[in-house]
Amino acid sequence: MPDAMDGEHKRPDRPVVVIGAALLVIAAVVVWQGFQVRASFGSQALGPQMMPFLVGGFLTVLGALTVVAGLRGEAPARDPDEPVAVMWIAGGIAAMLLLIKTAGFIPACAILFAATARAFGSTRPVVDLGIGAAMAIVIFVFFAKVLGLSLPSGLAESWI
Repeated sequence: MPDAMDGEHKRPDRPVVVIGAALLVIAAVVVWQGFQVRASFGSQALGPQMMPFLVGGFLTVLGALTVVAGLRGEAPARDPDEPVAVMWIAGGIAAMLLLIKTAGFIPACAILFAATARAFGSTRPVVDLGIGAAMAIVIFVFFAKVLGLSLPSGLAESWI
């Protein structure tokens, strides 16, 4: 394999450059939208107004590093495409979107987790549903009960 140390240049990896450029565009939109936030928590330095700028800065750094890696041809090798895995994840997302308002947050997240685990090779759907439900319960309790935010609720959430 040719190495950059041997004086040979690697070819740019165009998909990686495109992904990096997309991250930079998203970062610009996040920062631009950050100027629209008008909420504050009194005199605190870090509040809702600061978060878009922190996220935008983080995305800018990641986007720039990704573009540089792509231009240098230094991106890690990609695994071959696996359309079945993509279909499991897409199906899990579709199921979540269809179920979240009727079944509730916890069952929808559990199904998404199980579908994603299946995409990565798991063959234990019941265990995956249980793990997904446990994680969704923790997330639901934190956001709905601790932070007081409203998440879609169904039968499972009424027990909490």
